[in-house]
Amino acid sequence: MKIPNKRKTNKPENKPYTKKNKIIEQNKDVSNDNCESSDSIEEFSIAQNNKNEKSKVSETGKIKLDKENENHYNGKIGANKYETNKRTKECNNNVNITNNIKSKQNRITSTSSQSKNEDIAKENNERLKRLKKGAIIEITLFNWMVFSGPIKLKANEGINLIAAANASGKSSIVCALVFGLGYNSNILSRNKDLINFIKKGEKKSYIEIILKYDDTKNVCVKRIMSINDNKVESIWLINNKKTNFTNILDIQKNYNLNLDNLITFMPQENVSKFSRLNPEELFEYTLLAIDSKLLKIYKSLNDIINSKQVGEKKLVIYEHEIVEEEKLMNNLEEKKNKFEDLRKLISIVKLYKIKKKMLILQKKRNSLKHYKITIDQLVKDKDKQFKVLKEYLKELEKCHKILNKLSLKIGQKKNEIKESVSKYVLWNVKLEEIEKDILSEEKIMEDTVQNMCENADYIKDIDKQIKKTNEEIKEIESFFSEKEKNSKQNDIREKELQNELKELLNENKKNIMKKYNLQSEINLITEKIKRARNYENIQEEKMLNNIDFTFRERIINYKRNIKNIVRTHNLISDNFIDNLTTKYDETKITNQNELNDAIIDELSKRNILYGPICKYIKCTNPEFDYILEFFLKKYFNSFLLIKKGNQELLESLYKNYKLSVITMTKETHEFCYVTNEMKQRGVKCFIYELFDSPEVIKHGLSNFLPLNIAFVIKEDALKNKSTDEINEFNNFMIKELSKQLNEEISSLFYFCSNNVHKYKISSYDKKIYVHTFSYIKKKCNILYSITSDVERDLDNLFEKKKIYNEELTVIEQNIQESDRLKKMKNDEYNKIILEKSEINIKKKKLVLLNNELKNLQNNLSLYLKGEHIIDQKKISITKNINLLNEKKIKICDDYFTLLKKHVKYDEDLFSHSRYFNEWKRYLSVIKNKNADNEEKLEMIKKTIDAEMTNYTTCLNDIKELEDIIKVQRGELTNNEIKFINEINMSLDEIEKKLQECLIQQKIYPDVEKDEEKYNLISIQIQKHKENIENKKKEIENLKRDLQNYDKQIESILPNWSNEINEYIIFLNHNFKKFMNFINPDYDGKIELVKKNDIYEKCQLFVKVKFKQTSPFLSLSVSHQSGGERSLSTMLYILSIQKLTKNGFYVLDELNQGLDQINEKKIFELLSCLSNPVLYEQHFLHQHHYKYINIDYKSKPQYFILTPQIIRNIPFKDITVHYLFNGFGVIENQFDNLYY
Repeated sequence: MKIPNKRKTNKPENKPYTKKNKIIEQNKDVSNDNCESSDSIEEFSIAQNNKNEKSKVSETGKIKLDKENENHYNGKIGANKYETNKRTKECNNNVNITNNIKSKQNRITSTSSQSKNEDIAKENNERLKRLKKGAIIEITLFNWMVFSGPIKLKANEGINLIAAANASGKSSIVCALVFGLGYNSNILSRNKDLINFIKKGEKKSYIEIILKYDDTKNVCVKRIMSINDNKVESIWLINNKKTNFTNILDIQKNYNLNLDNLITFMPQENVSKFSRLNPEELFEYTLLAIDSKLLKIYKSLNDIINSKQVGEKKLVIYEHEIVEEEKLMNNLEEKKNKFEDLRKLISIVKLYKIKKKMLILQKKRNSLKHYKITIDQLVKDKDKQFKVLKEYLKELEKCHKILNKLSLKIGQKKNEIKESVSKYVLWNVKLEEIEKDILSEEKIMEDTVQNMCENADYIKDIDKQIKKTNEEIKEIESFFSEKEKNSKQNDIREKELQNELKELLNENKKNIMKKYNLQSEINLITEKIKRARNYENIQEEKMLNNIDFTFRERIINYKRNIKNIVRTHNLISDNFIDNLTTKYDETKITNQNELNDAIIDELSKRNILYGPICKYIKCTNPEFDYILEFFLKKYFNSFLLIKKGNQELLESLYKNYKLSVITMTKETHEFCYVTNEMKQRGVKCFIYELFDSPEVIKHGLSNFLPLNIAFVIKEDALKNKSTDEINEFNNFMIKELSKQLNEEISSLFYFCSNNVHKYKISSYDKKIYVHTFSYIKKKCNILYSITSDVERDLDNLFEKKKIYNEELTVIEQNIQESDRLKKMKNDEYNKIILEKSEINIKKKKLVLLNNELKNLQNNLSLYLKGEHIIDQKKISITKNINLLNEKKIKICDDYFTLLKKHVKYDEDLFSHSRYFNEWKRYLSVIKNKNADNEEKLEMIKKTIDAEMTNYTTCLNDIKELEDIIKVQRGELTNNEIKFINEINMSLDEIEKKLQECLIQQKIYPDVEKDEEKYNLISIQIQKHKENIENKKKEIENLKRDLQNYDKQIESILPNWSNEINEYIIFLNHNFKKFMNFINPDYDGKIELVKKNDIYEKCQLFVKVKFKQTSPFLSLSVSHQSGGERSLSTMLYILSIQKLTKNGFYVLDELNQGLDQINEKKIFELLSCLSNPVLYEQHFLHQHHYKYINIDYKSKPQYFILTPQIIRNIPFKDITVHYLFNGFGVIENQFDNLYY
């Protein structure tokens, strides 16, 4: 098999020779630099073969496609040669040499190919006889996934092992089988689009698969794919003849190509699918692998069982529905009877109502006669009363005439009196007006006299004001004359001051910016200094970054909830916490963290809780910081609780927050010190001397670590010393430390350079000791100390800060000086502006003074004219007063004469009005008598009208009743008419009878609706009867169907179940034998679990055990390891192969997870299965199978894909295909290899 741009051969083992199976790709490029030809002997021979193939295809009508392929394969070589010949003339000689070589090789290949063709044909015929129908003979791929090609894989009988590294293209062959035989990507669980399987950058591709048909002929299935507008168009060919997809589906059925069955075809992507199959799916896939007819029968059997169950359920439902329908029908019959009783009652009521109307008609006729008599009597009374009323009306007419004459005379007198009164009123008004005019003239006279006195004073004031305004105008004019001299100088100075102020302002801005920059730099430096000296937070951050994620989250969670912890356990007062919260804005995360840190610091200050401990360890000797970190690292993330008795807090920290908490004991520990003799022996210091921390922490850590006795020695203290000398040093230190602590010490813990030494003496025998040492790195990840580099950085920062402070003071002085100058210039500038504004004010004041002076002069002239006018007015007022007095005297004379006439008119009016009142009284008496007569007449008229209306209504009622009775009697039968005539009851008795009937009718509230209900009930009863009859018919049909289902089950089940049982026996035997073959301690069995005797929903369980003593367990993720599952899966698949009709089986990387022993055993088992003689020798069945036929002599075809092959595996009867493709294969690596 050949991969693009590589050469490869198939190399079967255990044979005297191997056939040449080599494919060379035609699309090689010609080098422009070296002008070398890229042709070879193999290329020429393949070109000839391609031409021969083209000639064969042209006979079957497929010339165009192969021409396209030929152009695609060989076009690049010709084009590249042409270009190289055109570019350089020097290449001509080389091209001629290569052409001569080609011609010689043509002769060699043509003679050798003829002799080999006969041998190959014989070998192929023998190979075809041993293969099943549907086995793969050959696969050809072109531009498929990782292959360019065209490449060929010539399959053999038995096991075809395809071995290559990952990503070399093994799965590409599996995908080609799927798409080349008409299946889709659902089987592969890969990318669903076919376009993604065609080699990237190519537009055309094809897959050609040759399948065995019988011993004499094969079938060639070819799929040609081309990409147009990002869509793939496929052309199917069978034996080089164009066909449709339905014929491909027929080939799938006829050749038993069950690629959608996981048991016979398992690509790499579906290995996990098999392990996820439930027992029902495993049973169905097994049936499909053995024979698809078995699965069809099983599914049809289940369909029959399901339809039978549905029919039985329907039968029960129909029987229940019939019972319910009968109940409903009985209830409706009862209702119907009630409605019939109601009908009878209604008919009786109807007859009584007709009789009632007849009696009412008789009564109405009697009352009509009575009304006629009363009307005649009332008409006679009316005529008599009308004559009396006529006489009274004549007398009334006479009285009205006399009264009218008197009223005219009285009216004339009253009009005369009214005229005289109106004159009185007019004269009074005129007199009042004249008096008012006289008073107004007198008042005007007084005002004129007073104004003359006031005008004299006002004129004096106006003279004074005029003098004052003249003086002010002179002062302002003198001020303007002075200021005009200095105005030009002030303007020039103003402009100069503006420019100077601008310059000062810009300079001040620059200084302020410099000041701001310097302050920010100083703040940054101070922050850096503070950060460099703040070892607590640095060490805590380093510790959190170096510990596990879970521990880090626990500590952060504790810090986040410290406020709640303090409040729940009353560790700090609420007032203190409230005061802290006021300092920090909790809406910001940084402030929240600062608040939490402040509370944690307060807990440590109050000696309640310390933590994490690394925060309180300050390394004083940076030389040994790595030793200190190694010694204390285990407890860096721990918390120290001072009061051990606070159980609630301890449980909360341990359980809720899952923190590492250590507690204090009452004991105090004594710490050792370095003596002079120790110094001489190389002891530098004790561990507790390497760091500063609160004494509480040192004593707390001493409970868990040998802090008081652990020490550090010099690097050369133990250098070049013997074991005895080291032991002597250890014993000396034990004695010395025991003296200092006043107790016996049996162990030492000390550091020397990057080594940790542990020395311990046995408690049973002091001569026995253990001295071990281990290596530690001279690297500190958590502890922070101010090293020389840090000190140097700090010194640089301090120097920068000092320089910046000096610059800041200079800039501040400059700012102060510029502010002083700015103030001085502003004062001068403001003075100039004030002077200008003062001039403007003076100008406005001058205008106002001139206006005021004009007004005063005008007023003075007016007042002087007014005195002359007042004298003339005085004379005219006296004349008006005299005229008014004359008019007043004349009006008084006329008033007295009119008053005498008015007295006479009053006397005449009194006499006429008395006579008028007498006649008026007489008229009222006659009117009262006439009104009584009119009332009597009206009463008679009303009674006549009322009787007439009664008469007409009665007459109309009689007509209506006669019509109604006539209609209702026409509707009645003779019996009903007789019943009415026989009723001998009064109207009251009939009313009582109707009342009784109405009471009975109240049971049915709405008679009209009840009538509708009666009709509906009768319809419903009919429907229910029809439904019952239909359901009884359906029940009979269902019973017949159920009988048919039972017959079908009885006809199908026996043969099918016998076959299934024998297949399970065969599988169980094979699986057990295969498990024992792999390992005698291994065992397995196949169990078929049936829901019932008719094989409804069968389940197939694969049970295995890998020890003799262990029980059988179902194959699942929870029971077995990955290797055990893959071994069991592969053995189950192999145990079923003899039962299937498939031509080939594909297993992709199933050996993954197997160890070398099991993998070797699997290959041995495969060799036995592919050899009928070995199979009978090892796995022959003793059971006599009646219902199934097993082909022991057939030789199956396997395609097993694996990324690696273990050593020492026998490859007898195994064809190994190597893929020289992918990573690690050099171009043209195998060009000159032949086997």
